[in-house]
Amino acid sequence: MNDYQNSNLPIQNRVNDLLGRMTLQEKIGQVNQHLYGWKCYQKSSKDNYSLTNYFKEHVKWGNGIGALYGVLRADPWSNVNFKNGISLYNSQKLTNKIQKYVIEHSRLHIPVLFVEECPHGHQALESPSFPTNIGKGNSFDSSLIKQMAAAESDELKAKGINLALVSTLDLAKDPRWGRTEECFGEDPYLSAQFSEAIVQGFQGDLINEKNKIGDKIINSAEKNVGVVLKHFIAQGEVLGGHNSGSVNLGKNEFINDYESLIHSCRNAAGIMAAYNDIDGIPCHVNEWLLKEKLRQNHGFQGIVMADGTALDRLSDFYPDESQAVKAALSAGIDISLWDNLFLNIEKAVKIYPELLKDLNQSVSRVLTIKFLLGLFDNPYTNVTSEKIDQILQKENEINKQLSLESMTLVKNEHNILPIKKKTNAVIVGPSADSCYNLLGDYSAPQKPKIEQNTIYSALKEKMPSLKYTLGCQVRSKQTMKQKLMVEEASKDSDLAILVLGGSSSRRFDDKFFNNGALSSKSANMDCGENVDVASLQLGGSQIGLLKQLKKSGKKIITILIQGRPYDINEILSLSDAVLLSWYPGILGPQAVTDILLGDYNPEGKLSISYPINSSQLPVYYYQRDSQKNENYYDESGSPKLEFGYGLHYGQIKADINSLSFTSLVSGEVTINLLNRSKMKVHETLLMFAQIKKLGEIPQKWRLIKFEKISLNANERKKLTLNFKIPVYCSIDEIYQTKVKLYNQVFENNKL
Repeated sequence: MNDYQNSNLPIQNRVNDLLGRMTLQEKIGQVNQHLYGWKCYQKSSKDNYSLTNYFKEHVKWGNGIGALYGVLRADPWSNVNFKNGISLYNSQKLTNKIQKYVIEHSRLHIPVLFVEECPHGHQALESPSFPTNIGKGNSFDSSLIKQMAAAESDELKAKGINLALVSTLDLAKDPRWGRTEECFGEDPYLSAQFSEAIVQGFQGDLINEKNKIGDKIINSAEKNVGVVLKHFIAQGEVLGGHNSGSVNLGKNEFINDYESLIHSCRNAAGIMAAYNDIDGIPCHVNEWLLKEKLRQNHGFQGIVMADGTALDRLSDFYPDESQAVKAALSAGIDISLWDNLFLNIEKAVKIYPELLKDLNQSVSRVLTIKFLLGLFDNPYTNVTSEKIDQILQKENEINKQLSLESMTLVKNEHNILPIKKKTNAVIVGPSADSCYNLLGDYSAPQKPKIEQNTIYSALKEKMPSLKYTLGCQVRSKQTMKQKLMVEEASKDSDLAILVLGGSSSRRFDDKFFNNGALSSKSANMDCGENVDVASLQLGGSQIGLLKQLKKSGKKIITILIQGRPYDINEILSLSDAVLLSWYPGILGPQAVTDILLGDYNPEGKLSISYPINSSQLPVYYYQRDSQKNENYYDESGSPKLEFGYGLHYGQIKADINSLSFTSLVSGEVTINLLNRSKMKVHETLLMFAQIKKLGEIPQKWRLIKFEKISLNANERKKLTLNFKIPVYCSIDEIYQTKVKLYNQVFENNKL
């Protein structure tokens, strides 16, 4: 037995032994993630699959393979559906088959890492689709996010998947950006807390800053799942909301906004570098970012993965491919994704022999993660169907709760909500009877049973007299026939429920770039990767539909399905109630129904400042507190709805009993709370701080703590919270801190 095969030795010993036995080509094979996974197999019958020459030739080229992306991915880009794709219960059969082939065709029997996309659930057939991040951010529930990640980890483990790609690091500062739906919101602290919850949920204590991965001994029979956080970093800062665009960000702003997010990556198995540059330096060749900030300052021990085809883009900035290879490897990119650049490492090493040291470093990290996840000692998966059913049941319970907590009520005139089940109502709008409009980008095809689960069908189960008509599309214009159908369907109704908004739903006839981003214009898609907009106005005839129903004199409840904020001025003005449901996932219809009928009290709070329109951007709440004219000559400078805004069916009375500082940056607050309503209320307490440093304009406010509480009907509760203000500078530079809770401001000055 060689040392690398001895499970009783520390990981570092095994890695060193294996690395010393590898040829240059074998090393190059380990840092390549060149293949599209769904092209590696062909489905010959319901339960049988054959491996393609496309796959076999690449394994032969690298004498093995480092990582394989998207074997189970299903969506219009991959062109995988239920006819040619892999069912949930057959997933492990395919991953075991691929793993066996790789090990048997690797001279040193090195297993492959299976990598899958998990933006709001695994993007695979029969996997639950959770609310997208922008909705989850409104929950302010780190505990539930951790539970979700743990359940997803169990699902991936059952399928034989090793690494989950999860978006957690982008900030939604410009809602024109099509990937706003992938952000938890605009706030760095909230996103960092959720990032840490996701790492803990997926990985448990697999990696921690107290111990080095190399010192661990992995001899457990159970495999682990690692998480790769993306995108690293500042992708939400792109100028004008242009996807993959340039980022102009000063040093202080970078530290204030992204230091906490970088810190949240420290225990992740990996991070994915972002497409953007920072002040002209692409993230994929930024040594300061990937080495100094990430590894040296924050102790990150995992792998750095390139984003899809991003390394090939480096040819725009380097005279030849060998220089580009050198720049990426030297900066700390450990493994590629779909690009051709890393296929040319051998040529680059011949020109730059010193590059072999960087290559060895990257190979060591890839191998370390493979050992850490248990792949060398237990490469195959064997999970029963009964176990998979249990995992799915747990995921669906969490999914429903996340959907409920993500929905944010922003208007409820004269307490029109909740509505009575016997109300004569009509439901109208492009997303009222659509499943896919509720799911967001990066979504897999759904089975017919799921496709039929819409807001209309769920609500009709509880309101049998409910009528439905489409009314209009997301972007296509309303026809006279549609107008007449709306009039006919709504004439005997007292209440109109409008389900408006946007869609990130891709179609199988859409066109895509080689990194999966949309390259064509879809008729009724207005959000998602590479779907950036200049205007935040609702598309098509949606506002016209609202006005048409308003003229009929009916009470109007508007539900917004969305991956970004829209211009909702007229919606707020003309509707009696407005519920922001974001993209609520496959159990969104049940969650919407529970909230509309009063079976659940809405609790979401906005994790993004909601603009009046695109003309006043940016409006994120923590801009610099400079002496400027906040308002425009022709428009208010304030957002339409502030960060943290959200209503519920009730009234909470809150009094701050006491607040004391125990240091310049820490303290304790005691709050008396009273629920004056007859329903149970879930409330989120948000605490903000401002730090004043010598010679620097401070940011207005920054979230430093959030706490979810529950109050039964008429319940009183006394709550004590400890707080600590995150500081990324010397305490000596600070001369004043302020803390705000419920708009009461407390100051602490350095004597």
